[in-house]
Amino acid sequence: MDDLPHELHMIEHLMNEGYMDQALKKLEELSKEHPDDYSVISLLGEAYLYSGKPEKAIKPLLWSSKSFPSEDMVEDEEGPDEKLPESSDPEMTATRRLKKIFESHENNPWYDHFLLGCAYGRTMKLKRAIKHLQVADKLSPNNTEVLRNLGWIHCMLGGTGVGRNLLHKAIELDPHNALAYNDLGASLMFEGYVEEANVWISKALEIDPEDEFIRATAEKLEEFMTLQKLFPIR
Repeated sequence: MDDLPHELHMIEHLMNEGYMDQALKKLEELSKEHPDDYSVISLLGEAYLYSGKPEKAIKPLLWSSKSFPSEDMVEDEEGPDEKLPESSDPEMTATRRLKKIFESHENNPWYDHFLLGCAYGRTMKLKRAIKHLQVADKLSPNNTEVLRNLGWIHCMLGGTGVGRNLLHKAIELDPHNALAYNDLGASLMFEGYVEEANVWISKALEIDPEDEFIRATAEKLEEFMTLQKLFPIR
């Protein structure tokens, strides 16, 4: 009897409960036993990403994103023939796992491209991030998390017009997406539009007041507003 589906289910449960170190240890072992299994390698990349190790997530996600070729797939400079990562450091700090966007992403290549785009974004490889997020958007149109991440990366690259339009679209599709409000506010804050930023960040806090990332953005906004009062723009 094949116990792999059951093992993967248990690992996803560990991830959802925040036991990322245990989940990663099991996935790294499984990746050696099943080096060509899409479900194992894709989940390994996801676990690396959500445990705060985006640089380790890239190689397995590159592999899994190419497991179901189509005209929407993109070539990547790092190539599909890279070896999978070696075992990770023995001590790993688990971070809050982001909300799953798709309950079962097996055989859904958009999700691998989404994760890969996020991993590239967090390692500041922004052009590669956009490339994979655009593929995810084409394969899964009107997905609010894809649009949000794509919008934020555009803003980081200086394309605030395109980026904010995408963030507005994400909010229209899901008015309860607190991170979309946060990202929109942050894009305005970093350009000095603190009053406008405050509107959006306040809304993000209203929706999810316990989110540490949003609270950190709000604290940064307070610093910006204080500085602007001390040194007003003439």
